[in-house]
Amino acid sequence: MEHARSRKSRRRPGVVLSALLLAASLVTAACGSADEPEAESGPVTISWGWWSNTPEKDALYRKWLDGFEAANPNIKIKSEFLPWDAYWDKVKTTTAGGNAYDVVGLCSCFAASYFDNEVFADLKKMDDYSGAIAGAQPGPVGVFGWKDKQYAMPVGISVPLVGYNKDLFKAAGVATPDPSVPMTFDAFKEMAKKLTKVNGAGKVTQYALHPGSINFWESLIAMRGGSMYDNFVSPTKVTVNSPQGIAGLADYASLFTDKIVPPIDEQRENQWLNGDLDSLRTGKVAMARVGPWNFADIAAKSPNIGVFPLPKVGDSLVLYSGANGYAISAESEHPKEAWQFLKWMLKTENQVEFAKFSDVPVDVEALKKLPDFITPKEFGPTLLASVPAFRPGLLTVKEELGKDVGLIIDDLGRGKLTPEQAAGEIEKKGNALLSQ
Repeated sequence: MEHARSRKSRRRPGVVLSALLLAASLVTAACGSADEPEAESGPVTISWGWWSNTPEKDALYRKWLDGFEAANPNIKIKSEFLPWDAYWDKVKTTTAGGNAYDVVGLCSCFAASYFDNEVFADLKKMDDYSGAIAGAQPGPVGVFGWKDKQYAMPVGISVPLVGYNKDLFKAAGVATPDPSVPMTFDAFKEMAKKLTKVNGAGKVTQYALHPGSINFWESLIAMRGGSMYDNFVSPTKVTVNSPQGIAGLADYASLFTDKIVPPIDEQRENQWLNGDLDSLRTGKVAMARVGPWNFADIAAKSPNIGVFPLPKVGDSLVLYSGANGYAISAESEHPKEAWQFLKWMLKTENQVEFAKFSDVPVDVEALKKLPDFITPKEFGPTLLASVPAFRPGLLTVKEELGKDVGLIIDDLGRGKLTPEQAAGEIEKKGNALLSQ
């Protein structure tokens, strides 16, 4: 696509002179029309992009954008929702080509390389930046900070919860979990063992948990007192190879040896689906990750799904997850209008409306109101118990790091590596990559 700035017309001097002479004659003939005000130009249109979830949620998102337009009649938003992979392909090509959306939707999981390449505007240079973030939680804002610059603003944080199929719990005679008090990891495993079902031939027909996209090992390592990296945002060193890190990896491996979760390779198959709400609906998985992004769907179609917090180790609960937000293209021709949208989205009332259909709000006052507006209402205590445990997930320009760690963790789950061997492999490969 041609860059928008290259489409501006270039008039030749002779053409401009002729146009001025014609304009002068028209003014003379208009008999006083020069004193009349000029016609106002129409509203500015800014382009906006996000990844699609479901048609229902996309429609709710568009309705939220309509609220911005109603409050700012001088600005229109041209929105585009694309499937996950297609969206990120477009962001990658358009930011490189200089024709990105004016307002670019971002997941912190993919943000680092864009920040490091400075393809977005530094929001700290925008008018009243301090006022715009005054009501926001500093943690989510910090997720999008990079080298003393602020390249994006959070709109919400992803807080993972354990969703469970009430029918399968009842059939197994398992009591309903406390919705607001995290159980210990040991208690969680004992409960989970009752929810995995094996037939007479020794084949598992129902698993207790599909971990899906929960990076459970990172949380378990942290709750054991260790850490994967010296810093999850732009790490310089892998620190998992410690007694605490190995203990966390052993906790994770036990989920496989105790047959609480499907084997790694079966998780790639369609039988158990993707480890989210769809897995719970199969009737073959008792627990899976859900979050506020699923709540409206659960309320409308799946009243047999409940939620409770992820388990803790000792008194510690840590949830490594991501934040979602918006950046302004450094090439945007409408940065002022784009910034007007980012400031609007962080206001308490607009954060409340956003949180009704999407992520946990970053605005402190909106978060306090969460029990009043969340649907289903009984999910509110679980969210509030989990939000303080939020930590930003890995944010690095070394994209291979997450992939390499994932492959090693998979081999740990397959039983090909011991926790000690896995910690050593992660340390060796990770530090070699980070030192490049």
